[in-house]
Amino acid sequence: MAFFEFQKFSFNHIFFLFYFISSFARQRFKDLLFDKNAKISGTFYTVYIGNISHFLTIIPLLITNYLFKNSKEKNKKGPRSIKYIYYNKITKFNSKGKLKSMLLVSIFDFLAEAVLISFYFINNKEEVYSYYSLRILLLFNTIMQYIASYFILTNILYSHHYLSLSINFFCVIIFLIIDVIKIIENSITDYQYYILCFVKLLRLAFFCIGDNYIKYALYSEMLSPYSIELYKAIYKNIFLIIFSIPFIFLKTNDIYIKSSSVFTGFIFYFQDIKILYTFCFIILHFLYDLFLVIIIDRFSPNHLTLAYMLESFGSTIYNIIEDYINKGNTDWLNYFNFLIYIFVFIGAMIYNEVLIINKCGLNMNTILYLNYKFNKENDIENIISNDDANYFYDINDDDDNDIY
Repeated sequence: MAFFEFQKFSFNHIFFLFYFISSFARQRFKDLLFDKNAKISGTFYTVYIGNISHFLTIIPLLITNYLFKNSKEKNKKGPRSIKYIYYNKITKFNSKGKLKSMLLVSIFDFLAEAVLISFYFINNKEEVYSYYSLRILLLFNTIMQYIASYFILTNILYSHHYLSLSINFFCVIIFLIIDVIKIIENSITDYQYYILCFVKLLRLAFFCIGDNYIKYALYSEMLSPYSIELYKAIYKNIFLIIFSIPFIFLKTNDIYIKSSSVFTGFIFYFQDIKILYTFCFIILHFLYDLFLVIIIDRFSPNHLTLAYMLESFGSTIYNIIEDYINKGNTDWLNYFNFLIYIFVFIGAMIYNEVLIINKCGLNMNTILYLNYKFNKENDIENIISNDDANYFYDINDDDDNDIY
């Protein structure tokens, strides 16, 4: 047996590529659309058009329903079955459970956006945004995803999971040391900066919890990824309208606003080329969210760590190329980040059984090994049953010869 082997890939894995493309393109248009100094109006505008983008799911919903009706009329066999790799979907016709599950998904998803908006509005020091950006955020997101799945989906941890977590915690310690050194070197003492760091960590935690409740809704209720997006569109826009009411009367001094309501800054994004950027961002944001939900549906929330790492690889490479074009060189930390991301990516593959190590019992509780063991036992049973059948026929043949 080889030291390690990879899980067999299927067509479902193409959604990781789609997620990466949509994420990368979405970030590029976001950079073109929003000024880095327009924190309040830009963030509010992002949330608004992001929530509006969820309504685009009506298009694939209508197409799916149309195709389903046609296929049902043709062969009377119902919809085409989808192969789910890690579970068989359980459906329950429970409208109350469906509404409760989607309410939880929407609440945590909206809280992740609301906490950041609230900080941007309360904070009175613009310079805290230009301080050092923590590198530990991505690794916190990865570990928080595993923790949320353990408690919400009651996942069982085995030896290969613990190995993956050990790799992640080792990388966390390295990044934490780098972050502390950089904070000391930059002499960052503003307490608003540390509040911002906490808000970002809290935001990631809310997103991770929401992702796992999406899986719960997909697993236990009669929902599709398109239905999830439509429910989110309805709930989150209700929350956003209620949340926005106080900001109508509060004034801000954002870069495009002079002592006026935050919504006054929206006018800037409806001028010239910004209109095209907004339209592209809405479409890409919808695809980004949709592919994220599809990955959760076809695989698990823990598989998002693989998607996030692909996103980080792309961003790091883009930053390195951009630095060389603009400055002729790049910070050594970019290369070091890339190296750490490789270790985290390997850990994510081990955790999600994409990479299986056939040593020290690390493969014992993987789905690939259990399927192999199950098939082997079936083969043995078939051999035994065939031998018994041959033995029965041999006895009958002997008896017939004695008679004659």
